[in-house]
Amino acid sequence: PNLTAGIVSRSDLSPFFPLTPCTSIMASNNRVQTLAAHVLQAGPSKSSGASEIGRQRYGDAEWEIRCKLAMAYRVSNHYGWDELVFNHITAKVPGSEKLKGGPHFLINPFGLRFDEITASCLLKVDIDGNVVDSGTNMGPLLKQGFVVHSSVHAVRKDCHVVWHNHHFDTTACSITKFGLLPLSQEAIVLLRQDVKYHPFEGSATDLNERERIAKSLGPTSKVLILLNHGPVTAGETVEEAFFYMYLVTLASTWQARALAAVGGDLSKMNIPSDEILQAALDRVKYEDLGKDPSATYNEAEAAWNGIARLMESKFGADNIYC
Repeated sequence: PNLTAGIVSRSDLSPFFPLTPCTSIMASNNRVQTLAAHVLQAGPSKSSGASEIGRQRYGDAEWEIRCKLAMAYRVSNHYGWDELVFNHITAKVPGSEKLKGGPHFLINPFGLRFDEITASCLLKVDIDGNVVDSGTNMGPLLKQGFVVHSSVHAVRKDCHVVWHNHHFDTTACSITKFGLLPLSQEAIVLLRQDVKYHPFEGSATDLNERERIAKSLGPTSKVLILLNHGPVTAGETVEEAFFYMYLVTLASTWQARALAAVGGDLSKMNIPSDEILQAALDRVKYEDLGKDPSATYNEAEAAWNGIARLMESKFGADNIYC
């Protein structure tokens, strides 16, 4: 984006401010452009030693998704979307469907906290959970934890990333019979996308449940709430899966706090009428986040880059992309 678009010429301001070199706005134009190119994007530097080793071992495409997935785990830790060493985020390795035994997927090694995940420690597995590459040998695959993810990856070729957690408020909402209500802007965006539900079958560790999970998600939805369990979001990119998770957790938090405030009495909640809800849904112009053809920006990418920059500042980029 051009951060200097619309900046007023210094001469236009002369009646109000004296022209002095040290306060000239346009004089800093080059600096702003250089700064913008650096800070608006997050990701590994190709010049770092660890990044170069990673690219040599895995190739550019796989290393890039490894770095982005490692960042996703740090983001989950930041928002409290983790549970000690449990839960997972998975991503398909680009082009791996052409390989023998492919496609392949990246997943966290069991035993590490989310704030300890790095690009090189990620495991690479096939659709059945067989380890193809053990990364830096930081832990095994929690195979039963791959059930939910493989159920989506196996049938939804448009979903390269699957994000699952046991976020407190979203899991609490999944325990209620009315599920996610249209109480907030975030909830309405999700309802436009068509949130799906999957009945509770206990711990999702039975391989036979994969087909039923896939059927519950359906051919187009990218948000699935596992009843009495937690949310699952999917996307073509890490950014898309992240933004759906951000929305569903935030919407669930608003709902849980509102319900607590009124003692669980739905009659005391400001639930939109059918007419208002339909009008609100109509204003959500597109079902896939970031794919509004009339927009000059991508909401999911902008949100992702914002939180990724914060994580780089918090943890240090070299401690993630390594």
